[in-house]
Amino acid sequence: MNPSEDPALMLNTPYEGIIFIDNDGYIRFANTAFKTYTGLTDADLLHTHLSQHNLDPGLLETIQTGDPDLLSYYPEARLLASRQPVITDGKIIGALGRYVALDTYALKQKLWDREDFLKIVSRIRIKDIMMQTSRLFTELNAYRDDFKRSNIAVTGIEAIIGSSQKYLKEMILRLASSPSAVLITGESGVGKELYAHAIHFHSDRSQEPFVKVNCAAIPENLLESELFGYVDGAFTGARKGGKMGKFELANQGTIFLDEIGDMPWSMQAKLLRVLQEKEIERVGDNKTRPVDVRIISATNADLEHLVAINKFRHDLYYRLNVVKLYIPPLRERKQDIIPLAMYFIGKLNTKLGQNVHGISDEVKRLLTEYNWPGNIRELNNVLEMAMNFCQNPEITPEDLPLHIRKSSYQTTNYHEALLQAERRIILQTLDVVGKNREDAAQRLGISRATLFRLLKKHNLIHYQGKP
Repeated sequence: MNPSEDPALMLNTPYEGIIFIDNDGYIRFANTAFKTYTGLTDADLLHTHLSQHNLDPGLLETIQTGDPDLLSYYPEARLLASRQPVITDGKIIGALGRYVALDTYALKQKLWDREDFLKIVSRIRIKDIMMQTSRLFTELNAYRDDFKRSNIAVTGIEAIIGSSQKYLKEMILRLASSPSAVLITGESGVGKELYAHAIHFHSDRSQEPFVKVNCAAIPENLLESELFGYVDGAFTGARKGGKMGKFELANQGTIFLDEIGDMPWSMQAKLLRVLQEKEIERVGDNKTRPVDVRIISATNADLEHLVAINKFRHDLYYRLNVVKLYIPPLRERKQDIIPLAMYFIGKLNTKLGQNVHGISDEVKRLLTEYNWPGNIRELNNVLEMAMNFCQNPEITPEDLPLHIRKSSYQTTNYHEALLQAERRIILQTLDVVGKNREDAAQRLGISRATLFRLLKKHNLIHYQGKP
């Protein structure tokens, strides 16, 4: 509907002057009271640009910024003004101005008596305060929704790749309806957070927040306020009005305490109390607040050893270690390396704008034989590096980092050993000289023709060396 035809915008009240301009600044409607204030007629106003008149320039600013100005004084005309953008389908289509006179002119025109005037001004103030409050609640709801979108588990067991993980997937599904604490252990880079996401995703708390806390990344003097929040004036620099902590933000949902083994001893007792009492106390406050949170923690440390040497509280360890999930390192699940690689290639194609279809048989062998000390995280990084240099439909050994090729070098028989050694020497030389074939031939002690023949033999014609 055209705004100028909307009865809601065309209130011909004698108490308020009303004007509507479109998003280009042209006047499309002015009621009788507005024309009385300005002394102008429809012929003077309609379909003319607001800037042609000595009228309220704040309306044009409202269109540009999209911000309402719900109550202000327009001194040039001695009017109490309210300016609001008019929005349809998420787009600003114009601005609405409402005005009440603040001098005796309107009274002389007998638009209302003094008592009516006070009632009208009071009504506008109350109405605008209500509108302002409504806008603030809308913003708060938007922030809340944004928080939920940013703190929610979006993947389940389908994101856990590999046939060796069938048992862990079954465990996750069995744990879904349980409120019990879960401790996820495994080396760095095995993907412990992915398993925590999956537990929350399949639980009856899945529509509530999933809040992650990296216990190793937060300074010890800030960890308590991060976890439990603080009240106004709790310490120098505290935010006015205080702040909710991670536990309150995760209420009704799940909190994921990553690197729990690095939590300072002083904080362990406070965390234990929260787990036992199911309530938190903000820093600087003397009242408790109940919280209903499921605890999932993760560590690459040996917590039992830390307990034995008094670096980790035994009572907290038993609270956290109700159900333990051990994620094996990649070197112990060799059968998952190629499926994982293909999964990452698919994701990296989207990220890098590539169209890599797969990996060669030789690359499959190299990836499978490598030890992967960085686990799945390292595999993903290696493939991303390879795809940045890959010029073929599939990743070849030349695209892999040199340390992968070196560590996986193996021989089977004399003839194959010679071929692999020949190829490795050529690759190492090209990694040094790049695309300078003449320099490569000189370093190898062969002619350029022989080098070209060898490059063709080993499918290295387009290889230019690693940067």
